[in-house]
Amino acid sequence: MADPQIDVLRRALETQTALRREAEHRARNLLQLISSLMLLQARRTPEEVARQALHALHRRVNAVGLAQRLVDPAHDGDWIDVGAMVRQLAAELTGAAGRPGVEIVLELEAVKAPARIGAPVALILVEGLGNALAHAFPDGRAGRVQVGLRRNADGLELCVVDDGVGWAQDAPQGFGLTLMDLLAQQLRGQLVRTPAQPGLRLVVSVPIDATAQP
Repeated sequence: MADPQIDVLRRALETQTALRREAEHRARNLLQLISSLMLLQARRTPEEVARQALHALHRRVNAVGLAQRLVDPAHDGDWIDVGAMVRQLAAELTGAAGRPGVEIVLELEAVKAPARIGAPVALILVEGLGNALAHAFPDGRAGRVQVGLRRNADGLELCVVDDGVGWAQDAPQGFGLTLMDLLAQQLRGQLVRTPAQPGLRLVVSVPIDATAQP
């Protein structure tokens, strides 16, 4: 004979899960709406600086939306396939950049991580790969960008390495790098920028609790 208390708890859990999925669905729809509004405003903005800023915000909002879409329902929405996210974001950024002379090489391990780190990692990739595509190869110069993802002893490591013109030591730190630093700190991780000879190497390490792996 079924225990009435267990039935009540099961129905309560099902209701909670349904409400959570509905909230996540609404959040994704809202992000998509915001993204569309930004793109529309960018197309109607005559000033180049403002237009570029709106396009940058559009890319960031899209990255957050992608992280939301890829949350793994098989683990109650608590996990994300980071490799799939990196692969899709890299394809979108490369297509939007329109740089046929720049080769993108992906070396991605299968990495599952808590859903809460999905959006920050997506934004770090948007800034790192976006900056490489925009600034590492000026005047139509050809080149190569390698995007790597792997597990390490503490969690995951994401790297973006280009063979472009590099970064001047006395160059001011722009908004993109500042944002990546802040996101790495939010994740209790570390962002390291070093010369790649030629080019630039960006590596972010993010800890993941080994006892919480799916």
